[in-house]
Amino acid sequence: MKQRWFGLGYEPSATHNRQGAGQDDIEMPRLKYPEMRMELLGYLRKFKDLNYQMKVWVNHDFPADVQYDHLDWAIHFIFDDTDLGSDARMAIGEILLDGQEAALMGQLVDAINAVFEAYGTDMPDSFYMQVGEWTRVVACAERAFDCLEESNAAGCPEPLD
Repeated sequence: MKQRWFGLGYEPSATHNRQGAGQDDIEMPRLKYPEMRMELLGYLRKFKDLNYQMKVWVNHDFPADVQYDHLDWAIHFIFDDTDLGSDARMAIGEILLDGQEAALMGQLVDAINAVFEAYGTDMPDSFYMQVGEWTRVVACAERAFDCLEESNAAGCPEPLD
């Protein structure tokens, strides 16, 4: 059964128009790796929440359902496990839906790279979260999360066959 997204303005083509809200029963394009998209949303949720970062990544005060969490995992997901760190457009159809999502992820990657270029990659997590450039990381993550979460409002797309 095909996943249907209602009123979100998606068309089953390579380019998606987010301005078409209000249209009924528009088919949502399927992603190759929907489970990785959900993992990305989880990392974006953490990147956009400075309180979570300080509490969990720095102070290791984990929520009851979390045994361990670390900034490195989020960084490795974006830069090593996916194409997001090199060219987010390559993830369209795999974990991203369209160019808008790719552009927002590209902005997040640029913000993270700016921090690492300025301070290196060997500083403690707490250091990064205290530098002024980190506010851009948080802001970019929030924008990307909001966009991807809006796209997921009707449920997770089915994987490709």
